[in-house]
Amino acid sequence: MSHIVRITCAPETQLALQPYFFSQDGVHVFRVFGVSIAEASFNEDGIEITFPFESPMEELEALHRLLVRMDTHHEITIDDTQAVIGYLGDGSTVTVYRQFKRWVDFLSAARVRSMEGVVVEVRTNGVKLTEGVLRSYELVEDGDFYVSACTIEADGLEHFEGELTLTAVM
Repeated sequence: MSHIVRITCAPETQLALQPYFFSQDGVHVFRVFGVSIAEASFNEDGIEITFPFESPMEELEALHRLLVRMDTHHEITIDDTQAVIGYLGDGSTVTVYRQFKRWVDFLSAARVRSMEGVVVEVRTNGVKLTEGVLRSYELVEDGDFYVSACTIEADGLEHFEGELTLTAVM
């Protein structure tokens, strides 16, 4: 089985959407870095995009960006009710198009919560600041999600502020 996204559009819009897909052995596919991650079927009402249930996050993000780009630049209607990929903390559904950004933030916040008490590496703009046990943190979820402050225990307690990235050290 696969997830299904139905896009309804006029025939001329359908022609404008074809370049988003690569024709491979008679099948239209959406490719990222040369890897086919979804198939597209063109019909009289529009396009039907299918992708596997077990798609990795990178592929879901690429599909989400594709749908946003298509919706932003073309007159289309997206029905992704058969493309539920997760749930938010309040139980509402997340599809590959709708609620996707909130879901990614929800997962990111859960990841940070799970690192409390664990040895982490703290970075800002790709530059390593320190490594130590995460004692506390503050999250910003206004538009973009990021850690805005954290306290690390290494040689004593150190407090950092800014747009921070935390990664668990194995």
